[in-house]
Amino acid sequence: MSPKGNKKRVIKTVILIGLILTISLLWENRKTANSNPLKPIAPVENPPPNLLKPPKLKTPHSPPATPSPKPPEQPLVFAPPAQFRSQIVYKATINNSKVIALTFDDGPTPETLKILEVLHKHQVVGTFFCLGANLREYPEIAKRVVQAGNAIGNHTWHHYSHNITEKTASDEIDNTGVHIYRSTGAKSFLFRPPGGRLNNGLADYAKKKNYVVVMWSIDPKDFLQPPAAAIARSVISQATSGAIVLLHDGGGNRQQTVEALSAIIPKLKQQGYRFVTVPQLLEMQAGQKQRIADLEPK
Repeated sequence: MSPKGNKKRVIKTVILIGLILTISLLWENRKTANSNPLKPIAPVENPPPNLLKPPKLKTPHSPPATPSPKPPEQPLVFAPPAQFRSQIVYKATINNSKVIALTFDDGPTPETLKILEVLHKHQVVGTFFCLGANLREYPEIAKRVVQAGNAIGNHTWHHYSHNITEKTASDEIDNTGVHIYRSTGAKSFLFRPPGGRLNNGLADYAKKKNYVVVMWSIDPKDFLQPPAAAIARSVISQATSGAIVLLHDGGGNRQQTVEALSAIIPKLKQQGYRFVTVPQLLEMQAGQKQRIADLEPK
């Protein structure tokens, strides 16, 4: 045999041996795989949180919308119509209605509460001219006066009736005005001079400060503590539309005044009267005057 033929034979033999070895290896691997199958992985109880997944953030609640600020409340003001500022008034001129104003001086005191009770019972209102010294001592009673729908006015601090300087008049009226506001939250431009004195410096100062000086047209002199029947008779017999009645809720025991009111109010109501505050009375006169002016030929 030639050398070339031998070489080919050797190559074929090597290839054959390689195939046999490859097949043997593949067979061994298959047997191993069949004899050792992979066991499934058991599920883990209570698995730890997935650290790769970021936690879900809670969306914070939006804060409630800020409410719009309320406009500041305007203080309650007891004031007359402009034409009555710096004027002295004894009564109002009312032709088309029967109205009357009850006024009370020298409070507030515990006696004021008794009068408030009578006014409330009969559903009527009045005007209370208060002393500064009493406002300081009984601020809660003054507050109740205004809360019940009544008007409040300035009656000075000490109830001086003698002649005084303008500085003293200023102290008497201005300090009382401050305590009216502190106790009731109201401002007042109603002034009544103690004892009705118009020439001792107090009324002049009040007019300079644009107060209306409120006098009266009916005075039953209840400060002298006459019998209740006498007080009631005096008021009822003098009643006219637009009248201003002077009574007292301070300066001593006012039981006679309280009892007289319980007779005055029902009797005047029977006669057709309505009870109003002094500012309401003056507003009615101003309105009536305006209506008359509107009717006049231009």
